[in-house]
Amino acid sequence: MRRLLNLILLSIFALIFSLVIPLIPVALPQSNLAPALTLVQSGKKYYDAGQFFAAAQSLEKAVSIYQASGNKLNQAQVLSLLSLVKQKLGQWQQAKAAIDTSLDLLDKLPSERESYKVRAQVLNSQGHWQLAQGQTEAAFTSFTLAQKFYASSGDTVSVVGSQINQANSLQSLGLYRRAEKLLTQAEQQLYEQSDSSLKVSGLLNLGNIRRFDGDLEKSTEILTLALGVAQKLNLPQEQSTALLNLGNVEIAFANRAEALKDTDNTQKHRQKGLEYYQKSAALAALPITKIQAQLNQIAVLINTSELTSISPLINQVNASISQLPASRVSIYARVNFAQSLMKMEERDNSQNIIQVLETAINQSRTLQDQRAESYALGTLGTLYESSKDWSNAKKITTTALSLAQGINAPDISYLWQWQMGRLFQKQAETQQGANFQAIQYYTQAFNNLSSLRSDLIALSPEVQFSFRESVEPVYRQLVELLLRSPSKSNLIQARQVMEALQLAELDNFFGDACAKPKQVNIDNLDSNAAVIYPIVLQNRLEVILKLPGSDNLRHYAHVNVSEQEVDAAVTQLQKSLTRPSTSLKQVKAEAQQLYNWLIKPFAAELGATTTREQSQIKTLVFVLDGSLRNIPMAVLYDGDKYLVERYAVSVTQTLQLLEAKPLQSSNVNVLIAGASDAPSFKKEGLGVIDNVELELAGIKQKVQRNQTLENQQFIKNNVQAKINTTNFNVVHLATHGKFSSNPEQTYILDWNGRIKVKDLDNLLRLDYQRSAKPIELLILSACETASGDKRAALGLAGVAIRAGARTTLASLWQINDASTAEFMIEFYQQLNLGQVTKAEALRNAQIKFLKESSSRDYNRPYYWASFILVGNWL
Repeated sequence: MRRLLNLILLSIFALIFSLVIPLIPVALPQSNLAPALTLVQSGKKYYDAGQFFAAAQSLEKAVSIYQASGNKLNQAQVLSLLSLVKQKLGQWQQAKAAIDTSLDLLDKLPSERESYKVRAQVLNSQGHWQLAQGQTEAAFTSFTLAQKFYASSGDTVSVVGSQINQANSLQSLGLYRRAEKLLTQAEQQLYEQSDSSLKVSGLLNLGNIRRFDGDLEKSTEILTLALGVAQKLNLPQEQSTALLNLGNVEIAFANRAEALKDTDNTQKHRQKGLEYYQKSAALAALPITKIQAQLNQIAVLINTSELTSISPLINQVNASISQLPASRVSIYARVNFAQSLMKMEERDNSQNIIQVLETAINQSRTLQDQRAESYALGTLGTLYESSKDWSNAKKITTTALSLAQGINAPDISYLWQWQMGRLFQKQAETQQGANFQAIQYYTQAFNNLSSLRSDLIALSPEVQFSFRESVEPVYRQLVELLLRSPSKSNLIQARQVMEALQLAELDNFFGDACAKPKQVNIDNLDSNAAVIYPIVLQNRLEVILKLPGSDNLRHYAHVNVSEQEVDAAVTQLQKSLTRPSTSLKQVKAEAQQLYNWLIKPFAAELGATTTREQSQIKTLVFVLDGSLRNIPMAVLYDGDKYLVERYAVSVTQTLQLLEAKPLQSSNVNVLIAGASDAPSFKKEGLGVIDNVELELAGIKQKVQRNQTLENQQFIKNNVQAKINTTNFNVVHLATHGKFSSNPEQTYILDWNGRIKVKDLDNLLRLDYQRSAKPIELLILSACETASGDKRAALGLAGVAIRAGARTTLASLWQINDASTAEFMIEFYQQLNLGQVTKAEALRNAQIKFLKESSSRDYNRPYYWASFILVGNWL
C-alpha cells in the first residue's frame, strides 16, 4: 500500500546510503571514486530535502562514474537508490530499468557476503516498484528475499525494515493475521535493539503504521517509546517528530470520540494533541517540522472554531513558509496551509491563498515533481470552485488530473475526477448534457476508489485524509446524480455503487479490507426474496427495490424527506422500542412512518395486498443505509399489521458477501456457551444475566448434537479449542456484548474479559481447515447496540463479517433475559422443523411471541423485535 511505502521509504533510503561507504572496493584508488561518493552523498541530501529531480541527476552521474571504473557492485547499489527516486517522481519505466540493470550486474558478480546487502537493497527497490504497480504477491516475494540477504549479511536493522515491507504486502493481499504477526515480530526486534537513531526511526515508522491501521493505543505506546529513546540520546529533531506524530494520534482519538458524540473525550484528546504540537514546534531543529506542527495546530483550532488563537499562528507560518527551500515536503506544507485558509472562508484572503498555491506550483515545476504539481494545481482548482469561477476551476483541474494520470497516481486522480464531476454537476443546472459528463467523471472516481480498496483508510500520509470527507461523498453524490434520471442502467449502477459503499464502510470500520466480495445473483439465490435499498441522501430519501428476475428494479424518491428527518424518525422509534412502557399506539404510529417511506410505494408489487400464500414474495432483504441500520425492519407497521406478519425479514450489509447455501437443520451441531455472572460483567459495570442456565439447558434439549461451555469454562481458549476440534455449524453465545461504530468498543465478553470484534476471526476461524466448513449461524443473545451512536449497527455487521459466519442472529437492545431464553428456545424449535430458512425460523418465533405467547407482555415489540438476522437468510 502506498501509505506504508511513503512512510518507510525515507528511512530505508537513509539506511541504504549509510551502507555506501563501506562497500567501496579497496582494490581501486580512492581518488577515482571520491567524485562518485560525493555525488551519492549529494543525492541523499537532495532526497532528504524532497528535491527528487536533483537527487536523480546526482545519482545518474555517480552511476556513470562507477560504470566507467568497472565497479559493478557500487553501480548496482546506486542504481537501486536511483530507482527509489524515480518511483518518487512517478517515472515508473525508468525506475524498472534501473532495477533490471542492477540485477543484471549482480548476476555477473560472484555470490559473496559483500554483495548480499546490495542485492537486498535492489530487491527492496524492486518490491516497492511492484507494490506501486499492483504486483502484490511479487512484491512480497521480493521483500522476503531481501530479508534473507540482509540476514546473511548480518544487518539486523534492515531485516526489520524488510519485515515491515512484507507486512505491507500481506495487508494488500488481505492476509491481515500474517501481516499482524510480522509487524509484531518487527516491533519486538526493534524493542530489543540497542538505543540508536536508527532504532528511533524504525519506531517512528512502526508507530505511524499502527495509527494508519487504526490501532491508536499501540501507536501511542510505540511512539512514546521512540520519544523516550530520542530524549535519552538527546536527539531534538527526532523528539520533535515523535511529538508531532503523538499529536496526530491524539487527534485521531478525538475524531473517534466526536463521531460517538463523546464531547468530553473529544475535547480532552484535542487539547492533548495541541499540547504535543506546541512541544513539537518548540523542539524542532528543522523549519519544516516546526511549520508542520503549526499547520496541524491551525487545523485543530479551525475545527473547534477557536479563531482568536489562529491569527498569530497564521502570521508565523506565513513568515516561515516563504523561507523554505523548494522541495516536495515544502510544497505539501504550502498546499496544507492554503487548505486551512480556505476552510476559514476568508474571501478577502483569496489572493493570498492563490499566491501560496502558485508558489507551490512553480516550485513543483522547477523540481519536475509532477505528483506535487498535480496536488497543488488541483487544490487551486478547489479554490476556484469555492469562489464559483467554474471556467478556471475546470481548466486547472483538468491539468491536475492529466498530471496525476500520467504518473499512475489513482489516489490523487480520483480527487480531481470527483472535482470535475462536481463542476459539471453545477453546470448541469444550466446546460443540457453536463449531467452525463458529471456522471462520467464521478464513475471514474468511483472506479479508482474501488481499485484502491485496500488503501481507503489512508491513501497517503502526505495528504490529509478522511473517509467521511473524502470517500463516502463520492459514492453518495454519484448515486444522487444517477437517480436524477432513473433509467434502468442508472438504477443498476446506483445499486452497485451502494453495495460498494457498504464494503468501503466495513473496510473503514476495521482499518483493513477484510471482507472478500463475490458476485452473487439474487435470482439464483432466492426467487421468493425481494431486496430493498433505502438510500439516505442529504435532501431526499431514495428507495430501490430489486424484484425476482434479471435486473428487475423499481425506484421511488421521497424528494422532501431529508437525512435529518430520517435520523429523527429513527431515533424516536428506537427510544420507543427500547422502553417497554411505551404505548403500542405510539410504537405503531412511529413504525408506520418508516413503512410509508420504505415499503408503501411498492406494496402492490410486493404482494402486500394479497395473502402470504398467494404472493411470490415471502422474504424481504434490506441493505440498509445510515441510521436505518439501528432499527429492526420487522416492526414496520402498515396500519394493520407489522411487516413480520407478512414477510420473513433479513438484513445484509451487501449481497456481495453472501454464500448461497441454506442451513441443513438435520445436520445442526451447536457449540453453546455463556455466562450468567462473569467477573468480566462486573468490570464493565454490567448486570447478571439470570436465565442463561435456563437458555442453555433449553437449547440442549432442542438440539441433539451439542457441546457446552458454561460460566468459568466459557473463556476464549476453550472456545478456540472446541472450534478447532469439532465441525460446529452453529455457535450460540449467551453473554453481554456491545456493537458500536468504533471497533475498539465492539466486543463480546467471555468469563474473563472482552473479545474484540477484530479478534473474532482468530477466535472462530483459527484452523484454516475450517474455511471449507464455516460457521453457518452465529447467535449472540444478550448483546446491544451502543445508545446514541448513529452507526452502531455497523459493529453488528462487522461482527458478522469478522466471525466468518454466514449468518448472525443478534439483539439490537437488551431485553428481559427470561423472555430471551424463551425466545431462543422457540427459535431452535422452529429451526428443527426443517424445510424453513433461518429467516422463516426467526419470523415464526416472533409470530409466536406476537400472537401466542403465554405472557401478555411478550407480544409487545420490545420483546420480539429486538432480534435481527444479518447475512444469509436461507
